[in-house]
Amino acid sequence: MSVSANHLPRRYPGLRPFERSQSAVFHGRQDDIIRLSNLIIRERLVVLFAKSGMGKTSLLQAGCAPELERQDFVPVFLRTERSDRSILSSIGEMLDKNPQIGGLDHTGLRQGATQTLWEKMKRLEFDLNGLPATPVLVFDQFEEAFTLSHSEESRRQFFQELADLANETMPEALRASLLEQFEYGHIDVQTMQWWEQQPNVRIILSIRSDFLHMIDRVSKGIPGILRNRYELQPLDREKARIAIINPAQEQGSYASPSFLYAPEALDEMLDFLSGHDADSHGGSDKRDEIEAVNLQIICQDVEERIIDYHKEVNFQVDSPFYEGKEGLRNSIRNFYQNQLQQFPKALVDRIALKKQLGVNITGLDEHLTSLPPEQLRDTARRLIEESLITPGNRRNSVVDDTLISEYHISPDFLDTLVDKSRLLRKEPRLDDFYYEISHDTLLPAIIESRNARRDKEQSDREKAEYLKQLADEARRREAVEAELTATRRQRKLARTVAATSFLSLLVSLGFAMWFINEYVENARSQLQQAEFYVHNELYNAADHAYLDLIAHPRRCWILENTKPHQDVCAEYEVVKKFHLAYKMADNNFAVADSLMLVNQYAQALKHYRLAEDSLKVYQTLNKQFSHDSLGQDWRVKPELIQDKADLISTRIVNANQTLIREFKISQREYESFVEAKVWGQALRNLRRMKQLLPKHPSDEADLQAALKINELPSEYVKKELVKCEAKLAAY
Repeated sequence: MSVSANHLPRRYPGLRPFERSQSAVFHGRQDDIIRLSNLIIRERLVVLFAKSGMGKTSLLQAGCAPELERQDFVPVFLRTERSDRSILSSIGEMLDKNPQIGGLDHTGLRQGATQTLWEKMKRLEFDLNGLPATPVLVFDQFEEAFTLSHSEESRRQFFQELADLANETMPEALRASLLEQFEYGHIDVQTMQWWEQQPNVRIILSIRSDFLHMIDRVSKGIPGILRNRYELQPLDREKARIAIINPAQEQGSYASPSFLYAPEALDEMLDFLSGHDADSHGGSDKRDEIEAVNLQIICQDVEERIIDYHKEVNFQVDSPFYEGKEGLRNSIRNFYQNQLQQFPKALVDRIALKKQLGVNITGLDEHLTSLPPEQLRDTARRLIEESLITPGNRRNSVVDDTLISEYHISPDFLDTLVDKSRLLRKEPRLDDFYYEISHDTLLPAIIESRNARRDKEQSDREKAEYLKQLADEARRREAVEAELTATRRQRKLARTVAATSFLSLLVSLGFAMWFINEYVENARSQLQQAEFYVHNELYNAADHAYLDLIAHPRRCWILENTKPHQDVCAEYEVVKKFHLAYKMADNNFAVADSLMLVNQYAQALKHYRLAEDSLKVYQTLNKQFSHDSLGQDWRVKPELIQDKADLISTRIVNANQTLIREFKISQREYESFVEAKVWGQALRNLRRMKQLLPKHPSDEADLQAALKINELPSEYVKKELVKCEAKLAAY
């Protein structure tokens, strides 16, 4: 790639949201832009919600912002992410520093008094191209007000002042103070009339749909907070087609030349993104929902190929160019691994470019770029997988100093993961920079990679321990062989001395007995080591130990025919049963955790139950094949099994509660849409409720009890689906 291409913008941002400057290549959301912009202009408060990856931030920054500006409205983007100070304090600072502020109204200025959000918005004057404009306060990622470690007092004060602004209500304390001053003649009539005029402002709360229920905490202060809500849906097939085609043809300074998509390739991409397998026979079941984040990853992969292969203007992308359906699958599945693979070269190129530009390079950067690519890649992988994911498998935000100190890296190392690899996001807070994983969509791939790496490291440790045991045994065997060699020499010498022949014979027999006893003890020790591995659930190491014993029939024969009599092959068959039950429980548990990450709660609960059943089989095996019924010599440590059982029980409770909460939200939305006779939206919520129906009878009973209904939830949903579909058919 040329040096200039590194600094030119891409047509497809991938996991990053579109910025205001990228509005020219933001396509496929025109209907949403117009409808949401009109709603914002018409209503004082609007709630925008969608699940993660739908493109809420992109819609607001690259879509609605230009449209609002054309109608003399100024979007002011705000975040509640800073938990080191009060929410109102950080918002006030962001408002004061906004470049669109043209002036400040000093009417009735209260010297020394703390300004509320209501008063601040009344005094701030916003300009657009030199003309007055109405501010639009955009609270992006509003869920941070609930999920970050803000104090309860900070939250309460923020929600109260937000309610005053949204409800067009002067704060009570301010009104009481002004009335008192008016009565004493400190404020004239004109000033009092100025105070009575409400700030002209619009408010947008953008929040992930899985946190929408938290809005209930604010509804007491703002009763109509969800009256004007807008749900951003996945792209349909036609909108996705526009989002793919139009950026590729946009003229301007971009890293890639303008290019085209062959019709067959475009259809293949849309089939893949919509979840339709073109090779299957169920063509009528094609889904019509496409997530914007997946589309961007695939299109970004295509654009990077065009840049790397130096394709000419109007090059036509066909299926072989991106390696067909398998290439599309790999774009999503391997995005994380591909970016890690390219990271070492990206870091070296970054430092080389700085050298060309005459920038001073630190000794640490010189050292890092001299390291083998595998070491750089492993450092980046560990940084992401161990520091930027919480124990609960969520994104973690870490200050740059901590990462630099812990992993002995440089700021350029981190910025390469941001700018080129696009795996991290960099956020300024106070005088520091914080880094986190760029998007939730990457979490499943990163967690899968982390678990695979940890499993391999654990297996390597077990293998190293096993090899150490073999080496120790080999040394003992060599010592025995040395003793035998010395004995043979003595016996040979003894034959030349007739008088000592009988004595030599006795010595030889004694040593032979000692050697046999030592051989038996070594075999017994190896079997005990294998049993130790099973006792601690180190089944990979146990497999190695048992197979090594079975490969030596003499040892097995000795163990079977000496006390205590132990059949190694039979023991190994039992161990394989234990290993199978353990793997089934562990695999179902891992699948359930992965499903929870992608909000498939019913399926996750099903696999937690399967893990619970497998663990019961595992526990039964432990009781059946343990040597002592009183629990003095268990085959597997009971506390290990109990810890796993407790963890699965906790996950089942959490998954059950989450499922019930999501079902209630969808049911509440369904009832609202039924009341409004919006049957299409009602049907969508019913289908979501159907997806959330648990499979286990006890889980469905819990859901029924939580809903307080007299019929099973599955029967209730089935009945409501029939009713809703009948209403739609009537239209």
